[in-house]
Amino acid sequence: MATIQGEYDKAIAIIDEIPESYMPKEFNNGLKIPVYFRSGDYSKTLEFVKGAYGSNEMYKAGLNNWSFILNAIMGNAEEALTNYKNISGPFKESNSIYYYLALIDIRKKQYQLALKNLNIFFRLRGEKNSSGIYDVTMWELFKAFGDAYSGLNEYQKAKDNYNISLLYYPEYEPAIAAVTMLETDYALQSSTDKAAPVISLIDPSPQRGLIINSLESNSTIKGIAADPSGIKEVTINGLKVYSQADGNFWGEISLTDGLNKIVITATDKRGNKSEQVFEIEKKITAIANSEQLEKQGLNYALLLAAQNYSDNKIPSLENPVADAVKLKLILKNNYNFDESNIITLYNPEKNDVKRQLLELTNIIKPEDNLVIFYAGHGLWVEKDKKGYWMLIDSKLDDANTWLPNKDVLDLIAKLPSRHTLLITDACFSGSVFKTRGLDLGKKDETNPSMIQRMNEKISRVAITSGNDTEVPDKSVFMKYLVKALSENKEKYMTAQKMFINQIIEAVMTETKTEPRYGTLELAGHVGGDYIFIRK
Repeated sequence: MATIQGEYDKAIAIIDEIPESYMPKEFNNGLKIPVYFRSGDYSKTLEFVKGAYGSNEMYKAGLNNWSFILNAIMGNAEEALTNYKNISGPFKESNSIYYYLALIDIRKKQYQLALKNLNIFFRLRGEKNSSGIYDVTMWELFKAFGDAYSGLNEYQKAKDNYNISLLYYPEYEPAIAAVTMLETDYALQSSTDKAAPVISLIDPSPQRGLIINSLESNSTIKGIAADPSGIKEVTINGLKVYSQADGNFWGEISLTDGLNKIVITATDKRGNKSEQVFEIEKKITAIANSEQLEKQGLNYALLLAAQNYSDNKIPSLENPVADAVKLKLILKNNYNFDESNIITLYNPEKNDVKRQLLELTNIIKPEDNLVIFYAGHGLWVEKDKKGYWMLIDSKLDDANTWLPNKDVLDLIAKLPSRHTLLITDACFSGSVFKTRGLDLGKKDETNPSMIQRMNEKISRVAITSGNDTEVPDKSVFMKYLVKALSENKEKYMTAQKMFINQIIEAVMTETKTEPRYGTLELAGHVGGDYIFIRK
């Protein structure tokens, strides 16, 4: 208990009080190992490891395990690898081993290998755990992610991961120090940066040099423009496209039959420019194959339900958690959502939501799709023209405790998913939109070719239970959303079609609220729509 509470001297004193007649000195020293380990005194820990385990063949496994961990943490890469070769038993099969291997990779400046091992650890967390003293905290894990990205000069990704670490544990000194060092290095690099951005194409992937075949009239271009000072803007054939400070960019271009010259220009914040030129060959005939829809990416869902508020001035709600559970069951049973990819946060605090959205940037791939659902209180401040989500730690009298819609959109913008659908069932939820609303233009969404084209465009769309008004706790919107998803018989159903055919008229008939469908321009919408694919 003293160790858990951080009273390490007290813990050592308690161990020293155990009489030798009850416990041999060797065992007594062994008890001190986890105390010194948790205190962060790794040299002292290693000293006691050698003293407790070194003279007894029975405890050789413990000696190798501890020596590997401690040398990995202290940056003694070669010693750690020697210890690793001698590890045997359950610890070698535990997920913790990948974290410590990643620390060695970082020390050896093998940053991509470090990311690979950290991702294995992250994916296997909760499985094959070793016993308590070897466990790794989430703030340690994301600090290591930050170190790996920092080594790759990916400033924004490093900063995001250090911030995740601090959202788990705001007083974690190694992460605080790492952020400070990162900011300092970034300022120095930015002030002296004379190098042009390095442009890498992600989608479409080049084949045979830089000539790419395409059957479509339009093509989505996605890539990264890496630069230490950050990216100011990216243009494709002279037209400015969506880009982020960390260098991710995407946009859509029109193609004519035959060869099309594509020129990507990236400008960093210091005014340095670079170009990449390639050609896309458009063939005259297109073959629609809707089966490709099911071969692309995984489906993820983040379900947020704020129901029981700590501030007495904010009334608690009755239905958000039950509504989130209903949606989870429908996505799992009716659509292609694996249960392990459905994340639920019941009664989350503000930092829980920010942390989880940032964590998803490490999980989701460019070909994946994401549904985000929020049910809870919302607030609109007319004076500032700003909307907010109210998580359960919100204080009605303290705006700093509210989660601004802009912050939510900024976090969604960081996600590399091909399609993201935001569904909000909260008061004033329509304030997530910028300007554009429902597009009622005629689309033949039964045509496989149309479905395929919509699937290929990067989309950021939202469906909300109301406009800039209050909505009732017993949600009519939720009733018809569940009905639409449950009763759908079509193989492919777009979010917009579901909204038009099943939600807007039905909800407005029963209530005074006006649901909305729209695009999130600030989060990187290019075109297309979110597509629900039935099992």
